[in-house]
Amino acid sequence: MAASGENVVEREGLSVRHPARFVLVGSGNPEEGELRPQLLDRFGLSVEVRTPGDVPTRVEVVRRRDRFERDPEAFVAQWQKEEEKLRRRIVKARERVATVEAGDAALERAATLCMAVGTDGLRGELTLIRAARALAAFEGDAKVGDAHLRRVATPALRHRLRRDPLDEAGSTVRVERVLAEQFGA
Repeated sequence: MAASGENVVEREGLSVRHPARFVLVGSGNPEEGELRPQLLDRFGLSVEVRTPGDVPTRVEVVRRRDRFERDPEAFVAQWQKEEEKLRRRIVKARERVATVEAGDAALERAATLCMAVGTDGLRGELTLIRAARALAAFEGDAKVGDAHLRRVATPALRHRLRRDPLDEAGSTVRVERVLAEQFGA
């Protein structure tokens, strides 16, 4: 019922309906099996979480975790100012996101990208434009441009690709390849 914006509870002769807005959040390990494309398509953005591959980043992660474990209150206090700054920026972006323009050029670019990577349906374009608009608002821009589309394309599209048995590259690489073709290196 997520698509209808309504939650329906039916149990033991009771039927209750009420308005609801859903946000689908999930995590998974691809090594444990793939989700069906119909379900993947319902996710707006997809991120890949990887272990850092360089020593300085790994050391910094361990250092921060150690600081947190030894004194959580001090750790939170240390980052409070930075978090508040980010929170204010997000609040401002939410206030202006509805005014960010996604003109015909951005819509055409989104459609071209989705066609080039081979997404089915139109959810790719819808997600791409929505995410690019949010990024533009976050950055204080009044209009969606190529830079916004390029930055959100991989998380918006990578999980929407059809499997290509002839292409050994993962979906992230395939999206990045198309981005390079469409936007230049």
